[in-house]
Amino acid sequence: MDNIMINPDAKIDDSVFIDDFVVIGKGVTIKSDVYLSKGVKIYGRALIKSGTYVGENCIIGHPQRIHLKEIIGAKKKKSDFESPQVEIGKNCTIRAGTIIYSEVSIETNCQTGHNVLIREKTAIAENTLIGTNSIIDGNVSIGRNVSIQTGVYIPPFSVIGNNVFMGPYSKLTNDKYMMRKTYDLIGPTIEDNVSLGANSIIFPAIKIRFGTIVGAGAVVTKDTNEKEIIIGNPGKMLKKVPDDWK
Repeated sequence: MDNIMINPDAKIDDSVFIDDFVVIGKGVTIKSDVYLSKGVKIYGRALIKSGTYVGENCIIGHPQRIHLKEIIGAKKKKSDFESPQVEIGKNCTIRAGTIIYSEVSIETNCQTGHNVLIREKTAIAENTLIGTNSIIDGNVSIGRNVSIQTGVYIPPFSVIGNNVFMGPYSKLTNDKYMMRKTYDLIGPTIEDNVSLGANSIIFPAIKIRFGTIVGAGAVVTKDTNEKEIIIGNPGKMLKKVPDDWK
């Protein structure tokens, strides 16, 4: 193994596999049977629990903007700076190129695709999948058993419930006036058992209520009722979700 940098304060179980060019910073804790692929960087007070795989060139615990200013001002190595904790649960799979900021919590059995970005102050519950090239832009809550497909965008201050499906390239938004007018940034709330079709767009601050299905390409501009099928631009109810649909 070549060019590995491990801070002496890091706590690493003997069963951890560490490939070439890995950097492990101050305050990092890595539990048993973790696999760190080539080029992985782990900063801050990261905790990686047992059985987790981290793919090539991932960054875990990336400093937030405010901490980067401190690092630059102090002329410190990022690996010597203890930013707020990031925690990755047991048996997770973090695929190559993923960047996870500090103050992120990811629970058991979660997976990312390649090149996923997860910004600070985000909480992700167990058994959730985040597809390739998706962006979770911070201050987001995501429930359990959520399926986020390729290219999804979730802005700050969004809430995603349990058992939600977000189709490829579906987008949530949080700025109603696009910087033309003062507006508190508020993302949508997606309640449990909702499905969003590919390329759908959900407006800021609205609620997509329990069991609703949003069709591909629909633009939802106002709250829905429970178990509606929404289509079109602007989105309108086509019908209620049939009782025999799962």
